[in-house]
Amino acid sequence: MFMIVTTILIVCLLLILFEKLPMTDQRLRFIAIVTAAAIVGRLLFSSLPNIQPATALILLLAVFVHPIVGAIAGMLVVVLTSLFLGSGPFVLFQALAYATIASLGFVPILRYRILLTGYAFFAGFLYGWVSNLGFLVLTDFSWQAFFTLLVTGGTFDLLHGLSNAIFIWILFPIFLRILHSFDEKKGTE
Repeated sequence: MFMIVTTILIVCLLLILFEKLPMTDQRLRFIAIVTAAAIVGRLLFSSLPNIQPATALILLLAVFVHPIVGAIAGMLVVVLTSLFLGSGPFVLFQALAYATIASLGFVPILRYRILLTGYAFFAGFLYGWVSNLGFLVLTDFSWQAFFTLLVTGGTFDLLHGLSNAIFIWILFPIFLRILHSFDEKKGTE
């Protein structure tokens, strides 16, 4: 119960912080477009286990716009796609997983394509681990069962990490070009 309440408080805190960010209309439109693309991408690739561009787009938002923006976009992706893919208490922990992944978006070295690609690979595992934590909390698993879940889910986490890395590598220059067309903020390659 403590973990669920903590997760809800984190979500509320992120929403409050998002409201306080300076935001132009153009930037808000850009965030909405990228979030919509992440939602559509997650739905289009839903038949392939853990292969989808949503995490890559969320990471790009977190690194090049703001980590809080990435976290909020991740939460929106999870909540809105759960309307089509199925919903349950695990959605809360998936949102927390995206917030966790996006939280490192402030690290300047992630603005380099190769380093962001490496982090995206790791983020696939991190997403799985945080999501699996939800199963521990919600089903009263033992720690041994949790570690078994981590090991058996390793293949899916690997697929998620690999797809993240591939999507980051492909989308990085496209994302920066579109971001630059919306405003003057630039990244580096």
